[in-house]
Amino acid sequence: MAFGVFGIDISKKLFIITVLFFAVFTATFMFTYNVQLSNFLNLEQADTLRNVGRIQNVVSTEQNYLDNMVQDWACWDDTYRFIDDQNQEYIDANLQNETLAGLKVNVMLFINDTGSLVYEKSIDLETGEEKPVPEELIELIESGTFSTKSEDDDISGCILVDENPMFISCHPILTTGYEGPVKGTLIFGRYFDSDLLDYFSEIACTSLLMYRVDKDMPADFQAKFQNFSEFPDKTVVEPFSEEIMTGYFELMDISGQPALIMRADFPRDLYLNSEKTLNSMYFFLLLTGIVTGVGVKFALDSFFVSRLVEIDNFVTRVRSEKDLSKRLPLKDNDELYRLSREINGMLNEIDLVQQELKAQEREKKVLLDSLNELVIFVNPQLNIIWANKAALEYMHVDLEKAIGRRLNPTLGITSPLVEHLHLEEIFISENKASGEFTAEDGNSWFIQAIPVTDDNGKIVGVLETCRNITGKKAVEKLYQEKQIAEIANRAKSEFLANVSHELRTPLNSIIGFSDLLYEQVYGELNEKQLKYTDNISKSGRNLLSLINDILDLSKVEAGKVELDYKEFELANKLNTIINFLSPVAYRKNIQIEIDMDSKLTSIRADEARFAQIMYNLIDNAIKFSHENSSVKIGARIKGDLVEITVKDTGIGIKAEDQHKLFKPFSQVDSFSSKTYQGTGLGLFLVKEIVHLHGGDVWFRSSSGEGSTFAFTIPINDDKRWDDDAKLNKK
Repeated sequence: MAFGVFGIDISKKLFIITVLFFAVFTATFMFTYNVQLSNFLNLEQADTLRNVGRIQNVVSTEQNYLDNMVQDWACWDDTYRFIDDQNQEYIDANLQNETLAGLKVNVMLFINDTGSLVYEKSIDLETGEEKPVPEELIELIESGTFSTKSEDDDISGCILVDENPMFISCHPILTTGYEGPVKGTLIFGRYFDSDLLDYFSEIACTSLLMYRVDKDMPADFQAKFQNFSEFPDKTVVEPFSEEIMTGYFELMDISGQPALIMRADFPRDLYLNSEKTLNSMYFFLLLTGIVTGVGVKFALDSFFVSRLVEIDNFVTRVRSEKDLSKRLPLKDNDELYRLSREINGMLNEIDLVQQELKAQEREKKVLLDSLNELVIFVNPQLNIIWANKAALEYMHVDLEKAIGRRLNPTLGITSPLVEHLHLEEIFISENKASGEFTAEDGNSWFIQAIPVTDDNGKIVGVLETCRNITGKKAVEKLYQEKQIAEIANRAKSEFLANVSHELRTPLNSIIGFSDLLYEQVYGELNEKQLKYTDNISKSGRNLLSLINDILDLSKVEAGKVELDYKEFELANKLNTIINFLSPVAYRKNIQIEIDMDSKLTSIRADEARFAQIMYNLIDNAIKFSHENSSVKIGARIKGDLVEITVKDTGIGIKAEDQHKLFKPFSQVDSFSSKTYQGTGLGLFLVKEIVHLHGGDVWFRSSSGEGSTFAFTIPINDDKRWDDDAKLNKK
């Protein structure tokens, strides 16, 4: 009975899987089928759109032909004279019925510069006979619609007259050399009749229909006319029936308003053949899927389900009879064969379970013995149940001797495991306890005691661990000392800022009064007095510059520098800085050049701090350049960054001295410090200000070949770093 139930269940599952597979296959087929049909429809519409465009080109060619013909006749000396004298010779030679028929022109009208009709000619192209000019054309001429006002004034398009729509083209009458003044207007007209429509159909190799918008139209043309009113100049392509794909487009009159709507019909051979091919292919795929599903279901029942039922019955029988000596028969080298073999192997290995458990116990012991912490497990009587290797070595005793002994000082066990936690209270309170202490040898320990309960929640013992935390304590002490040092450093920076601020006021007075003395405002000075006064002013300015740099340094280190972002023109700012430093460059005959990206106009940054960066870099370049040389400033866009470079051809920097750059109060060497003035703070402040803007700074230099200093900052973004980022950057 069990066999039958199991067999039916798994067969049902296989049947459900087969049905599900077939459903997924069918859904995939339907989706793919619709996608393919949609693709073919899009392809058909694109092909129709191209064909409609070809028809539009044919119609446009006809209008262009009319425009070219009227231009040739209007820009002719004979026509120019005819407007004045209306000579019969011109009419006899050029304005015959055969001439209009040869030009394929129905109407030819001559208008003088006052807008009056000078001569008119109208024929029937089919019979070649002369016929009256439509009254609508005469009315339009009298209203001045067709009159051209200047040499470049052309009128071209469609007009709707009662007989038929007409292509019209108007051109000012000029001399053969296309010179004025304008004598009038020459008008050519060609009826857009059924013959011309058949001509267009023959060229385009398709069926064409045309309706005027001022008369009744079929429903589909009326709908497309409304669509064109919302979307002018748009070609509409859509299926007209299962066999026909249509394309609609409109023709404008001379005032730019819709005049005609045309429809081109194309057979849907591409779509119909593609649909037929898809139907055949997917019918074959569906049939193949059904046959495959039935075959797979039968094969699974025959080759796998019956054997799975046999394995299930065997496992059930072994479990009920508890006879581990039975084995499954092995047949066919496949997955079920390997499953049967594994079941037989499992039966062989069951008797090894107890040995594996013992091995696991040994593994646990090895794991706990590998710990550096002291681990001891005691029962409620404080007798040792187990201890790891580290604890035994600390107590100087073997595990065999320690088991069953009471954990107390009488064993010679030292204080860390006994005195600092009262284990008796843990058994009473049922709460874990922990603490830290320092031993007499200077080592620090962390002790923790955790109660261990059985399945009923009764405490069966306490697991005590003791970990040496001497190293951790040392690290904590170093961290505290680091915090104290940082506080002292900030206090130092604040002190420097306060002192620098207090020194600036008297220095400004010294500089001001020395400048007044040097300018001899209060009386004349001799040459030596002027020299000393100038030295006082220069020394005061150098000292003030040093104090300003120290003040900036203290603000940077104290984290009190705030950037005032605003947008400014880069070229103007660079020229201002160069003008300020030009006297220094002039004394050494140094040319300062700017090479800036033409697309780079303005940037967004702290304008004053940017000027401070450029002043330090350009001043250094001038200071360390040879006489009669040049300093080049470059500005380029690098993504959303601006890259500024300052290049000189001066003394350069030796490779062994380059590590000293960008450090406060540091210069390349003592020789340079004596030869060139400076505090060594300029490049340090440059680096810090660039980093505050969210940028980067670098340099290239070779001894005797000059140096290039460069930095990048965002062009438009306000990117300010947090304190941690600035500390990491330092």
